[in-house]
Amino acid sequence: MKNTAPLHRAIWKQKKWKMLLAASILTAGVAPAMFMPTVAEAATTTKPMAYINNMPAQYDVVIRQGVTYIALTELQFLGDYTFGYDNKSKQISIKTGSDQYVLTPNSKTIKKNGQNATLSSVPILVKGKAMLPLRAIGETFGAQVRWNQAAKEAYIYTTNTSIVKDYNGSDLTAAREAALQLPRLSSFGQPRLQVKNPLGPVDSSTAYIFEQGQKDRFFVIEDNDLVSYYTITNGNAMLKWQANLGKQAGTIGDLFFIKTKSVAEAGTRPSVAGKTLVSFKYSRMLEETAYDMMNKKGSLESGSATPTKGKVIVEVPGEK
Repeated sequence: MKNTAPLHRAIWKQKKWKMLLAASILTAGVAPAMFMPTVAEAATTTKPMAYINNMPAQYDVVIRQGVTYIALTELQFLGDYTFGYDNKSKQISIKTGSDQYVLTPNSKTIKKNGQNATLSSVPILVKGKAMLPLRAIGETFGAQVRWNQAAKEAYIYTTNTSIVKDYNGSDLTAAREAALQLPRLSSFGQPRLQVKNPLGPVDSSTAYIFEQGQKDRFFVIEDNDLVSYYTITNGNAMLKWQANLGKQAGTIGDLFFIKTKSVAEAGTRPSVAGKTLVSFKYSRMLEETAYDMMNKKGSLESGSATPTKGKVIVEVPGEK
């Protein structure tokens, strides 16, 4: 199974339609009585969120009696899963590769390739959608699951050994690309900030900024609206700081590459004082990546190059 980083929104759109189709299959013909929740949702002032291989969950996350659930179709982000629903038996089938799973809402029993296993919590139906408990996803499908209680955020991810190998290798370009693919977690005591003014699939843009010669920390700027800073520890990219950018010209600390003031910040703001940075921005229209090596005084070297298909990061000659 492969990690999916939020680099390519075209892939996200394709998966979204697959998930919608799968959801329609799962809900077709389900008896109305099964739609009714049997337990009241837990009261919370923070809407829970889930990120599956770095992709935000499409459907609402549900918390019931201390158990956190996500929609079954979110498994699409963990691998190539297909779904089916048997209206007669009220059973849901899940297939990936040579493995086939069969489960029934409100039952802890799940079959894997015909063999019974027991889940820690029962799957449920909410408004016609099959929901799986987080722990069951880890137990059954081999995913790693983390829960940030303060932020009410779940992180569900799989480890891609080839990405880890690239990150630990000596090729800086490949290592940086791998860094962007690693699981992104947060230790914030609040939900992470979101893009307030998305530009849409055509005009959307994302820039990735690393320190010169480095791979273990980077900034992500989405739609000139949200900047996030990650540091990599133990194979994961941990979110350390975020800011929503406003329209008013200005600066944020010594982050010289940002030209506007912030309207909101979270986490601990990093410092790039005395650093040289390298920025990468991929153009879908041109199918190339523009790069810029810069410091506080301005641009030192800029240009563009065609990355390997499906990649964003390119080699910057001036870094050698």
